[in-house]
Amino acid sequence: MIMLTLGLVPMFAIMGLVTDFGYMHFIKMSAQTAAEAAAQAAMIDFHSTVGGASLTCETTGVVCSSTPTTCAANITTPTNSLEHGCMYAQAHGFNSTNQAVTYQAGVGSSPPTAPGMGTASYWVTFRVVQRVPQMFSAIMGNTSGLVAARSTAVLTGASDCIYALDPHMPGAVSIGGTASLTSSCGIYVNSDNSSALGTNGGGALSAPEYDVVGGVNTHYALSPTPNTGVSPVSDPLASLPVPASGPYHCDYTNYNPPGWSNPTLDPGVYCGGINVGNNTYTLNPGNYILVGGGLATQSANSHISGDGVMFYNTFGSTDQGTFSYNQINIAANSTVSLKAPNTGTYAGILFFEDRSAPARTDTYGGGSTAVYQGTIYAKKALVKLFGNSSVDAKYTIIVADAINLVGTTGLNNDYSLLPNGSPIQQVALVE
Repeated sequence: MIMLTLGLVPMFAIMGLVTDFGYMHFIKMSAQTAAEAAAQAAMIDFHSTVGGASLTCETTGVVCSSTPTTCAANITTPTNSLEHGCMYAQAHGFNSTNQAVTYQAGVGSSPPTAPGMGTASYWVTFRVVQRVPQMFSAIMGNTSGLVAARSTAVLTGASDCIYALDPHMPGAVSIGGTASLTSSCGIYVNSDNSSALGTNGGGALSAPEYDVVGGVNTHYALSPTPNTGVSPVSDPLASLPVPASGPYHCDYTNYNPPGWSNPTLDPGVYCGGINVGNNTYTLNPGNYILVGGGLATQSANSHISGDGVMFYNTFGSTDQGTFSYNQINIAANSTVSLKAPNTGTYAGILFFEDRSAPARTDTYGGGSTAVYQGTIYAKKALVKLFGNSSVDAKYTIIVADAINLVGTTGLNNDYSLLPNGSPIQQVALVE
């Protein structure tokens, strides 16, 4: 009896430890779920509300914290993305006096807890801690245990560079005749049509990844095998702020200098757009606001070039009257070399078309030497690429309702000039 009594003491202590550690493991899983939910919620909200490629701490919507900061209690109306994360942690049950939820956040650096992933445009880390009272093992003097969990979410460059956003169109991305597209980055097609992505005739398509909501209809098997039946993607540039809004003050109206005058243009508001005609236009760096008239070239005698330029194509009222919308129409045999800015809000953005513009067809030509280095962002538009467009560009991204290739096109994905990689960012959970 004495031996049995003495043996029961360590036996009960071991059973107590097993029970208490089992309960702490359950709390640990709950804490990890809360941390992951908080990190993802904060980053998704940030991604949907803060636009632009260059982020700076303490500017609108960008909250940074170099050291862990404790979430406020009982948040019901979050005022920023990190408070959204705090609220999600609270919704998972972490909001009492023996619990703590903290966050860290930074811009243009590697998360301290996930250094192997490299530089992120923006990152957030949430930590969830709970002091757990011990039950059986308390008789051994261990009255409480500490449970901690951590999760980090980041904004990082997307792997895709072609986005066709129309939800139902057949041939939302199409390559016909003798056209070919060789892309160094992936293709995302939102259409649920059975022929959402297609080739016909001798059309050729090559990309490292195909993500298609609907189906694929090609005259030969694509490699790698397309991912069909994927979930639709939302507009990846929906939060990009517009550079100007009306009514506009016209810096230039119906700009049309004499032929062969070879003008150099400055940034500003061009009411009536820019029509190159039989001329050579050289554009200084900056934002070109095209209010009505769009951008057009005429023939092989039309030449346009600019480094560090961004075009916002819009329409509406101005101090010179009202100007109707017009599309981008760059002739197939014109000479074109246009490169987006490398810094600022519009780093990596070359063409930005008014999201409220009517449905239309935009034409991007320029022959075998054409360079479109940057993002062509054209909601509600069918974008047609002619010739060897962008073969010599470091990177080209297209976001439109539909995309049609006419000729040979090569798209690269070298984002080394940009501070945060691709201007299209995606949310990723890295720990």
